[in-house]
Amino acid sequence: MARDIFHQAVREALEVEGWIITHDPLILKLGGLRLEIDLAAEQVLAAERGTEHIAVEVKSFLSKSKLNDFYEAKGQYDVYRIGLQEEQIPRKLYLAVDADIFHSFFQKFLISKVLEDDAISVLVFDASAKRIVQWINR
Repeated sequence: MARDIFHQAVREALEVEGWIITHDPLILKLGGLRLEIDLAAEQVLAAERGTEHIAVEVKSFLSKSKLNDFYEAKGQYDVYRIGLQEEQIPRKLYLAVDADIFHSFFQKFLISKVLEDDAISVLVFDASAKRIVQWINR
């Protein structure tokens, strides 16, 4: 599967924040299908909290239709979330998007409503600075 144009930027941003990349990609084999989630990472938190595990699907939204890009991203996110649940893999799934797309497109009423109603967690990153701007946990 082809890597997203922002894949490396997100990977580096996670590493700067102390995440250890454990899979690149995270491969799930389920029901005769092979799913490839872009990244999986873990971070050791305070001793009483243990280790946090995440999976991240990176999307660029570079086509002419941001809405079609959103349809594709949401569909992938939904399939990956169900795949992680079915395989009982305890990872929090995030959809990673560049800050420009987040502020221009993801703030539109219908898009933000879908994200909220479907409890889609979003990792907002700055591609040029290779840093994470915001974590939205749902």
